[in-house]
Amino acid sequence: MPKATTKSKMVKPKKQKYQLEPLPAKGEVVAHQNLTLVEVADPAELSSFLVDKRLKDYILTTLSPTEAVVLPEHSKAFIAALQKAGHTPKVSEL
Repeated sequence: MPKATTKSKMVKPKKQKYQLEPLPAKGEVVAHQNLTLVEVADPAELSSFLVDKRLKDYILTTLSPTEAVVLPEHSKAFIAALQKAGHTPKVSEL
């Protein structure tokens, strides 16, 4: 079977400077831009996002029981959906 050949350029990611912040307080949600990282203090809160029809489709993957990733192009819609669901997210911009 012949191998498929595709040439693609390897794009080296830009080095980013990240600022470490304290963990969010219980019930607080923090979202970051450029890699939208969602952090919650309570793992049950993230679990509830994953079953909520308004929120689950925005979450690309979870990194830990308290962290998830949302595609940057969906971050505004995700934040709006959080607010509509009754959450008050804290948004950090670097």
